[in-house]
Amino acid sequence: MKTKLRLVLAFPLLFFCFSLWSQDRGELWDEIAGTMDVPVLGIRDAQGYLLRTADLSRTLESLQGQSTRMITVSFPVGEGSIKTFQVEEYSIMHPDLQARYPQIRSYRGFAIDDPQGRQIRFSLSPQGFQGMLLSASGSGDVFIEQHPDRPGNYILFSRKDRDDPIAWKCETEGATASAKTGTDNPSARLVDDGQLRTYRLAVTTTGEYTEYHGGTVPDALAAINASMTRINAIFERDMALRMELIPETDQIIFTDPGTDPFGGNLSSEAQTTLSANIGASAYDIGHLFHRAGATGNAGGIGTVCVDSQKGGAFSATPNPEGDRFDVDFVAHEMGHQFGANHTWSFQSEGTEVQAEPASGTTIMGYAGITQQNDVADFSDDYFHYYSILQMSSYVTGLSCGTTMNLTNLPPVITSQPDYIIPQGTAFVLEGTASDPDGTDVLTYTWEQIDNGVVTQASFGPENPIGASFRSLPPTTDNARYFPSLERIRSGNLTQQNPGSGSAWETVATIERDLNFALTVRDNAFGGGQVTSDLVRVGVRAAAGPFEMTSQSTSQTFQAGSVQNISWDVAGTSDAPINCQELELWLSTNGGLSFDILIDDALPNIGSATIQLPGTPTNQGRFMLKAKNNIFLAVNAANFTITQQDFVLQANRLTAEVCQPDNGAFAINYQRFGSFTEVVSLSMSGLPAGVNANFSPSSVQANDTDVLLTLTGTGGASPGNYDLVLTGTGGGSEFNLPLSIQLLGGTSTAPVLASPTDGAQDVGLRPNLQWIDNPDITSYTVELAADSGFLTLIAQETLAGNSYQVPELQPETEYFWRVSGTDACGAVPFSQEFRFTTAQVSCKTITATGLPIDISPVGTPTVESRITVPDNGTVADIKVSLDIEHSFLSDLIIKLQSPSGTVVTLVSNSCGSAADLVAVFDNSAAPFVCGSNPAISGMVRPLGSFNAFAGESSQGEWILTIDDTLPADGGQLNSFELELCVEGEFRPDADGDGVFDDGDDLCLGTPAGAEVDAFGCEVFRFASNQFQVEIATESCVGQADGSVAISASSPLNYQATLTGNGINRQENFTQEFTFGNLPAGDYELCIDGNDGTNNFEPSCFQVTISGPEPLGVVAQTLADGSGVALALSGAAAYTVRLNGNTQTLDSRTALLQFEQGMNVLEVEAIPSCAGSFRQEYFYSNKPEIAPNPFVDRLEFFLPWPAEVFTLEIFNAAGSLVFSKELQAIENRGETEVPVLPSGLYVVRVSNQGNTATYKLFRQ
Repeated sequence: MKTKLRLVLAFPLLFFCFSLWSQDRGELWDEIAGTMDVPVLGIRDAQGYLLRTADLSRTLESLQGQSTRMITVSFPVGEGSIKTFQVEEYSIMHPDLQARYPQIRSYRGFAIDDPQGRQIRFSLSPQGFQGMLLSASGSGDVFIEQHPDRPGNYILFSRKDRDDPIAWKCETEGATASAKTGTDNPSARLVDDGQLRTYRLAVTTTGEYTEYHGGTVPDALAAINASMTRINAIFERDMALRMELIPETDQIIFTDPGTDPFGGNLSSEAQTTLSANIGASAYDIGHLFHRAGATGNAGGIGTVCVDSQKGGAFSATPNPEGDRFDVDFVAHEMGHQFGANHTWSFQSEGTEVQAEPASGTTIMGYAGITQQNDVADFSDDYFHYYSILQMSSYVTGLSCGTTMNLTNLPPVITSQPDYIIPQGTAFVLEGTASDPDGTDVLTYTWEQIDNGVVTQASFGPENPIGASFRSLPPTTDNARYFPSLERIRSGNLTQQNPGSGSAWETVATIERDLNFALTVRDNAFGGGQVTSDLVRVGVRAAAGPFEMTSQSTSQTFQAGSVQNISWDVAGTSDAPINCQELELWLSTNGGLSFDILIDDALPNIGSATIQLPGTPTNQGRFMLKAKNNIFLAVNAANFTITQQDFVLQANRLTAEVCQPDNGAFAINYQRFGSFTEVVSLSMSGLPAGVNANFSPSSVQANDTDVLLTLTGTGGASPGNYDLVLTGTGGGSEFNLPLSIQLLGGTSTAPVLASPTDGAQDVGLRPNLQWIDNPDITSYTVELAADSGFLTLIAQETLAGNSYQVPELQPETEYFWRVSGTDACGAVPFSQEFRFTTAQVSCKTITATGLPIDISPVGTPTVESRITVPDNGTVADIKVSLDIEHSFLSDLIIKLQSPSGTVVTLVSNSCGSAADLVAVFDNSAAPFVCGSNPAISGMVRPLGSFNAFAGESSQGEWILTIDDTLPADGGQLNSFELELCVEGEFRPDADGDGVFDDGDDLCLGTPAGAEVDAFGCEVFRFASNQFQVEIATESCVGQADGSVAISASSPLNYQATLTGNGINRQENFTQEFTFGNLPAGDYELCIDGNDGTNNFEPSCFQVTISGPEPLGVVAQTLADGSGVALALSGAAAYTVRLNGNTQTLDSRTALLQFEQGMNVLEVEAIPSCAGSFRQEYFYSNKPEIAPNPFVDRLEFFLPWPAEVFTLEIFNAAGSLVFSKELQAIENRGETEVPVLPSGLYVVRVSNQGNTATYKLFRQ
């Protein structure tokens, strides 16, 4: 290289928490006690180990050239643990290259008898050991690095132990056509063809890179081998793909920064260098390793095997080694080379795979480098579903590379249905998969795959696009809670403005679809297989949030006791969710897991009575989960279940019996603690003729099943009976309340209630209701388009006595009926009812006051409002917009209904394209970004207008445009709302908002004219119709102020002046003056008429002020010889000093005193504004008075100092009084003690000035 920026790195010292060595923990590794920080690598709290490198090298020598041989080697795996691995050599070099550099090796292995399925990839060279532990635990992979300053010392850490993200940017631009498979395709395939693909890799280096690693070709090759050992581990696990260094690698490693062929255009120079030095036929994928500022470029998307592009990739960091360089840079850029786009979403790339919120966290994300948009400080070392999908699609179409058949078979996933859930509600997705190989450890990732721009600012429960949940690393747990269980149990279901390292998970509180991919990796040793399944979760705004309302505070219950629980059904039992039954689960660890199933078929009716299990806990929590659905709720507080000696656990608390059948309960006996006594069973509360039979009648062994049979029911009267099951033994007693419901025969047909038979103008989403019968355990409702019920619109089995119908067609006749089931069998159908739905009427309303500018300064928000007078039920809407704005992606555009519901139309969409001219309609196709305008035609909003359905149309509809970035502006040119409501709009031919069949007394008012409550046009004066002049009072209390009115044109005016005790009314034609007004506040209102039309009053608030009072600030000069005046309150002043008068029209004056007493007088002109009088004594020597004196003396001092000393001497010269005094404006005074009458000498002194006086004491 000819010109390069040289980096000087200061390597901080390694700080050990402790320096003592532990006892030997294996043949090769000694743990260093405590933890260590390695600032140069940005690692904190790492575990330290001393590796006997020479011993490890000798151990591994037996594997050289033995491709099928394995030996056992021990490695640290974290938390102070060392495990034994089966290890084999796994060279990533071509055999010819490996033969030339036998001391540079690569290995792989797997842990023996490890439930986490750990594997290890490591390299060894004279430069040391470098390893990577791959785990299925979900906690992330672990890295082993040599400490940079202490050879032989190694640190064990995960990526979460880092604390210094590097600001870098991937410069890869442009994209091939995305390989994204649509979420409507349930058979999306990833890596399941049983092939291990190998590609020839050409890694070239800059002189800086080689110099960093030691300066020689072997040094650089050892570093390349270490990096590619790790990178291959990731690609083999996620893609069944590996790369092999070509034989010519040592020919393209450059050692001198001054002579290497690389300058400022690394991408093109790398391509040219490889072509010139080894030729295109020598490699499949090329990459330049460089040491410089953090950056990278793949040279394109999908460049492997493309001769003109395959060598144009580079990666560079200040420290080009270790997991950060390997994962965040090289693996990222190689992901591009194999066809993967970025998966982050903080700005638009238009690739349709931007499905990680903000920066993202997977390899193709930008974790740690997007400031406020960072989800985490570092990426995780796995590929997102979309990345695997894109790369898999790309490599299966390549003709280069070699393949090898794997014996490994792909996992098999049990496909799941799509779900509909309520808004604002947590949910869980559980995957089911198996592996034909049996020994593979399967890992699961549930990732949201919705494409769309999502920033920290737009992330939240009302965001209609993109990902609401971050990607999390693969784990052996097949279930993922949304959000995490930790946030669910703490009630934090939503999140806004998340920061780096926070959850980045939020449920949706709006109507939208969430699409998820389940990716299952088999983590097979030697090359993984990866399969997937897609699930759509539809969030519906009309239902939810589904919440538990009971056990919201800490409570204590006895084990086995019967308790009530309650929840907010929130529309979840109605269509389209139709959840009729719930599962109730118990957690005994505060909600970390829910392992005890209490009931799997609770009717979803809002409350239930349940029996607690016998398990004691002080951290109990309930989870209610929809049966055959995914949504759930957890109660708000832990509760305590206290231990009992024994518990009788019943399979149900109520038995419905059709007489004369027997009733039965299945009972399970559980004992706890040291209780071992025999327990006898009995039943009380039985109706006459009914008997209770226990089998067995007494129990002792734990977990004994008992059958309780109730016989003779035919002899009892039908009805409900409360029973008590009692167990007694060893001085302990347990009582369990049960009940039996005896039915004498099948229940009568249900009675329908609403809509009534023959009802007209029924809404399009009616709620069908019938009278509840407690004997009926379930109802079946049928809705049909014909009286014979041959064309069913809906048929649902329900626990409750109502059914929310999905949207129906307008002006259509429908028929409905209800049947049921009770303990005696099928209940007959009710009488059929018919009803007819209302018509739907539409009209278009155009916003006024447009266009509105969108300022380029700052981040403004503009609004346009449309007021709808009609109180109809919204059936549908369309919104027409014309917006000019450069960079449409700066804008978030929303519509708010009068009820406060908000739907997002556009959110940071379409990148740098400008302008929008479109009609938004729910039934249209999603918008596709164009060039100019960016969005046009009939398009679907990002949010759903279904959220407005069923709301009132009356009130203000508010269009809001948020400009989220400065510098680009534009304007809203037009906004139209096409509103469709159930029923007819009331007539309003002139469009004035006052209905013709109601209060409109003035039909036919001009379009756009302002009208009053009776529809009559309101006439207003122009804003400049009147000029009002105000004259103030000349003197306080003079009452000579005035208000003069001048109209711009003659008319019949009437002016009314009120306030300050005045109420005057005068008629005039053009000019008029209200005179003789005192100072004060008034309201002036002027109305008028032109002989035909009356004009609304124009009112003004006027204030008549009085004259400003005279203000005089008289400041005595420092030497006391005069005074400086500052005057206010008048235009002119009369100033009189010692009888000498002058008139001033200025506000300042300087006056000189005469010797002795001076009298200053000031009057305002006119004099009613006030006057001022002040006396001043001036002398050029100190003066003392009075003489003679009694008990007080006053002084005038011409000296500048404020402090002086007073001394009094008697005739004999003795000091009789002394005091330090304060002079203010050259004056001072003091009291003196009672002295005998006679002559005294008084001396005043200050800073060298002295004056002596003779005074007589009376």
